[in-house]
Amino acid sequence: MAAKFKKSLIKMVMSALLHSLQIVIVIVVVTLLTIILVTPGMAIAFPTRVNLNQFHIQQTAIIAVSHPSHIFIEEKLTPQERQELQAVRQGRNREIVQVLTKSQSRQLEHFLRSGNSLEKSIEALDLERDQWDTIQAVMELSELKIKGILYRHSLPMEPA
Repeated sequence: MAAKFKKSLIKMVMSALLHSLQIVIVIVVVTLLTIILVTPGMAIAFPTRVNLNQFHIQQTAIIAVSHPSHIFIEEKLTPQERQELQAVRQGRNREIVQVLTKSQSRQLEHFLRSGNSLEKSIEALDLERDQWDTIQAVMELSELKIKGILYRHSLPMEPA
C-alpha cells in the first residue's frame, strides 16, 4: 500500500512540475514577444551605406529586401525608420546565413542575384526540415518586428 502511495505521490509531484514548467515557458515566450514588439528600436544598428534594392553577400551577410507583401510608402519613412527596418532585415539575413551551409549560401546568393525574391530563393534551396523550420521562424519574427516598427510610426501596411 505504501508503494502505491509513493508512486501516486511521485506522479502528482511530476505532473505539478511539468505544469509549472509549461507555464514558465509560456511566460518567457510572451515576454520575449512583448519586448520585441514594444522595443524594436533597440535593435538599431550603426548606419551603413547599403542599397536595400540590391542583393549581395558580404562574408556571411545577405542583404535582401523584405517580404513582398510588405509594401509601404518609402517617402513616408524617416531616416530613423529606414535604419530600424534595415537593422531588422540585416539581422534576419545574418540569422538565415547562420542556418545555411556554405554551398546553400552560394546558391541563395545566385538566386537573389537572378532577381528572385528572398522567399522564392529560400524555397529553391534543398533544405533539411530543421533548417526550413528555423528559417521560417526567423522570417516570421522579422515580419513581426517590421509590423511593430510600422505600427509604432503609424505607417499602415498596404496589400501587395
